[in-house]
Amino acid sequence: MGAVQGHRRARRGDRGHAARRAAASRRRALVPRTRLQGVNFRFAGAGPGVQARDGCSVELYRRLPYFGELEEYRALFPPGVQVVELGCGAGRLTRQLLDWGVHVTAVDNCPEMLAALPNGASPVLSDIESLNLDRRFEVALLASCLINHPAPDARFAFVATARRHLGPRGRLLLERHDPAWLRAIQPGSINPAGDIAMSVEAVRRTGDLVEMTLRYEIAGNVWRHSFVVAALDEADVEALLSQTGFGSFAWSGTRKRWLSAVVQ
Repeated sequence: MGAVQGHRRARRGDRGHAARRAAASRRRALVPRTRLQGVNFRFAGAGPGVQARDGCSVELYRRLPYFGELEEYRALFPPGVQVVELGCGAGRLTRQLLDWGVHVTAVDNCPEMLAALPNGASPVLSDIESLNLDRRFEVALLASCLINHPAPDARFAFVATARRHLGPRGRLLLERHDPAWLRAIQPGSINPAGDIAMSVEAVRRTGDLVEMTLRYEIAGNVWRHSFVVAALDEADVEALLSQTGFGSFAWSGTRKRWLSAVVQ
């Protein structure tokens, strides 16, 4: 009996150990990681309030103002147009679109971000890559430089999601990081944006991958965000969009940070 009981205890111990390992695995899964070129990158954030899975701080994004990014593309957003905003965050751009009379379906995988959205938006809790709404839109917005995700399969999935949610001749508007900036930036202050003091605290490069930590300060509150992005040239982005059925590319500005593309 003693041997049998010992065996049962061992089995229970094995099951308990397996359960603990599974729980730890689930916790690790909540921290997005990308393994590329032999480097394991993590996304992390710190500061007042809740951090989303990608390290973005909800309270920080709730306080960030609209900087006029969409003004050049105002013609894409007449009153009543149907827009799906992929990765809406706390609604910094959503609010402006609503002010223009646009109907916004706002998608994010962080419930706390969605809770901060302004009234009038239609929130959807989902990862971008798994989104499958039973409707089509006239415009898909992929801002916040999400196209610079370090994983090629994630970049493809983001664009593919935009494509399958657009109707004929629908338009994608996306924002990317300036690749020259990513390849040259060093630790130090960044030009302030309104009342926001910003600085790069650390930066590391591995080929076209750039890992950095940004520091934000607003009214004495400090947030940090550590992340990794891929520096993408215009040809890289256009090739990706062509694979997913887009064409008629139109870049804006001298740094070509925004791109408009049309379903072909």
